Amino acid sequence: MHDNKITGELPNLISQTSNLQVLNLKNNYLQGSIPDSIFNLSKLQILDLSSNQLVGKIPAKFGNLVGMIETADTHSSFIYVTYFPGWISFPTKFGDLIVNWKKSTQGLPSENLLLYYLLDLSMNQLSGEIPTSLGSLKALKILNISHNNLSGMVPASLGDLESLKCLDLSHNKLSGSILQSFAKLQELTILDVSNNKLTGKIPIGRQMDTMNNPNFYANNSGLCGMQIQVLCPEELPVPPTKTAQVEIKETRFSWQGVGIGYSIGFFFRVGSIYLNGYFVCAPPPNCRQQQIRSRV
Repeated sequence: MHDNKITGELPNLISQTSNLQVLNLKNNYLQGSIPDSIFNLSKLQILDLSSNQLVGKIPAKFGNLVGMIETADTHSSFIYVTYFPGWISFPTKFGDLIVNWKKSTQGLPSENLLLYYLLDLSMNQLSGEIPTSLGSLKALKILNISHNNLSGMVPASLGDLESLKCLDLSHNKLSGSILQSFAKLQELTILDVSNNKLTGKIPIGRQMDTMNNPNFYANNSGLCGMQIQVLCPEELPVPPTKTAQVEIKETRFSWQGVGIGYSIGFFFRVGSIYLNGYFVCAPPPNCRQQQIRSRV
């Protein structure tokens, strides 16, 4: 059902397909908000609604998608998919599922499809804050909510997505800092937060030390850290304070005073010695000759 020209809103009939595991409606013309009926799909593992015209907030009820919280029974040989006319589902085997996997379009092999857990809401017009309930979808391997109008801070609960391999939050209006809790996501290989309003130091340690592609942090208002080779304010050399500058000036002035005082004291001492008669001018030669004659 992806890459068609499906228009209108998502129908509530979707909730009647309770065994649905894959719902791929990307690249259509779907409008309206994400209906609550989707959250009755307890076995849903892959939901791709990207590249549509969906609006409104990301519902907090996404945390009710049990199929993205717990790993599925991988022994099943059938996967339930949707068939558009009538919105019914049936077990089937099919070819590779084409999805946006790790920042590139790839085909997920159907024989291993039950190993994948994906939520892609990118390229829509969704707004508001990221719900903290997304952090309960611990089986997720891909979370892509890029290219929307999301705002607010990145919720700390995203640091609980222990199976996550790719997290794309780029091209939104997110503010605040990148959470240190991301460092504990040991499976994470791609983190893209570019084109937001994030500030502060990029976390370090564990997987975050490998997230060193500067393009994935570009166009934020104040990020710093070793991943982008930008020093944070607390790491910059500390300039001399005003007090230190005053002390330097005072020290310089005191040494200048010592030099001037020494010079004045020296000349004053020499002058006093001269006046007291320690230095007597020798009489000129003519004066000595006159003194000798007078004695004779």
